[in-house]
Amino acid sequence: MLDGRTPLHVFERGTGTGVRYRDEILEPYIRLFRGAVDPEFILIDDNARPHRALLVDEFLESEDIRRMDWPARSPDLNPIEHVWNALGRAIATRNPPPRTIQEI
Repeated sequence: MLDGRTPLHVFERGTGTGVRYRDEILEPYIRLFRGAVDPEFILIDDNARPHRALLVDEFLESEDIRRMDWPARSPDLNPIEHVWNALGRAIATRNPPPRTIQEI
């Protein structure tokens, strides 16, 4: 975050919901980050359902936090997609694994 990293946040139980995203991510991390960085801070998240819940929109609006529009299924804006692509190409260039004991 301010030093380039944040601690990994693990949801203890259950699934990620809009309420949990607001209470466990936005309030403790994003609000402070915005205040420390710049009032013109723009939040970039993806189109995961918890991120797009109405109560999340209301929270961001109440905190005056702007959010970047994120096109649905856009790998161009998602850096991890580039990593998966590179890994897939690297694996494809290798010899296929042996299938029998004789091939080993």
